[in-house]
Amino acid sequence: MNWWLFPALPVGFLLILFGSARVTVNGRAVTVSAARIPIRRIRVEHITQARSGYARLVDLGGFGYRVMPGRHALSLKSGDALWLELESGREFVVTVDDAETAAGLLTKFLGRP
Repeated sequence: MNWWLFPALPVGFLLILFGSARVTVNGRAVTVSAARIPIRRIRVEHITQARSGYARLVDLGGFGYRVMPGRHALSLKSGDALWLELESGREFVVTVDDAETAAGLLTKFLGRP
């Protein structure tokens, strides 16, 4: 086995693990998982607003889970994203297909039109 494969193996594993995310929305929480491992869970009562919108990888700090002043983000691609404003004043953003449906559900759970 070549020496250069040793650093490539963990990187490959991480790409498989975080190559796709699953966002689950219910009346209690928003759960973000990768490879069935929960990464982040946000209780609905800690969310002040939910919306969908476009997000670019560059604007979110790049690929992967990012922590920035005032924002946490899980960005795996540029495109549709679920934007959550939290009662702490921070944002949580996750790029996901059909973010509009998730934002609509959360808006109903929050009791807003």
